[in-house]
Amino acid sequence: MADRSTVPSEQRVFSLVLALVVSPEGLTKRELLSTVYGYSERFRRGDEISPALDRQFERDKEQLRGLGIQIETRDSPLEPGNNQLVRYRISKERLEFPSDLRFSERELVLLRLAALAWQDGSLSAESRRAAMKLEALGAGLDVQHLGVAPSLGTASPAAARLQGAIDTGNIVRFGYTLPGRDAPLERRVAPLRLHRADGRWHLLSWDLDRAADRVFLLARIDGPVTVERATFDPALFERAEGAVAELLRLRDAQRATVRVRRGSIAEARLAPRALETAAVPIAEGALEAPDAVLTLGMLDPHLFATELIGFGADAAVVSPDSLRALVAEGLQRIADTHGGGTDA
Repeated sequence: MADRSTVPSEQRVFSLVLALVVSPEGLTKRELLSTVYGYSERFRRGDEISPALDRQFERDKEQLRGLGIQIETRDSPLEPGNNQLVRYRISKERLEFPSDLRFSERELVLLRLAALAWQDGSLSAESRRAAMKLEALGAGLDVQHLGVAPSLGTASPAAARLQGAIDTGNIVRFGYTLPGRDAPLERRVAPLRLHRADGRWHLLSWDLDRAADRVFLLARIDGPVTVERATFDPALFERAEGAVAELLRLRDAQRATVRVRRGSIAEARLAPRALETAAVPIAEGALEAPDAVLTLGMLDPHLFATELIGFGADAAVVSPDSLRALVAEGLQRIADTHGGGTDA
């Protein structure tokens, strides 16, 4: 008799959902139990599925239904009614947010802070191995899209303290590093709002030393944020809307064109931010899907270049030349660090 699983039930059920979502044609019970993390270590290949393992699978299905996640079943066209060949799947569309769902700025911040607890941005090693096994079965999985961390941005230690200061109206101080400078500059500001734009979080503020509106990237805040006891005039909050408008104007004025590989993580991350999308013509009879050319606005070319470098060969800059140069310089630094030399 198979040993009782030591995998926590929530991890097992989560892995089951992933397997059911990423398989467009569905998977049989045997394929699921032999590959999904939480079941596979108890599955004995070549043997009949044990009653205990089968009951666990049925309980997990009921748990998903109780959570409102509907599991679809499909009979085999060759042997209708054969339970061993029934395929299970979960429609990806049913798990997506409704198109008319909108979050307020405050709600987005709260979601963002909740996402801090899950910042690795991908699956556990066990889930990745299970996904590779499923792919080997020919299930048609798109393993590269299995990263499931909330797409609300990279965790920033400054976010929580800044939001707290905004709520209470307290002045804050922090170090801020600009491109090309080694030492951070100290800023003392009235924090007005956390705003997400260009895929990144920004602090909209009134700079008390310069008596001017200022926008700071949370990713460039260096070190801890100090919250002073002193408060600022609440009337300053009215300046936030104008700062947002200026941020959007700047983004629209600085545009980049990027070519991305279809079905890649680069497309999944960048396409929702694109102002325009076009397909690249391919030769007749080609098997691969055409690349996509995306036109995007950008606020910070240096950070955007770093983001593009992370996509590797799945993204290439078409224009402007200045952005292409930043990407090339970043790739060269990586090559030099790893001993690749100029040939890399």
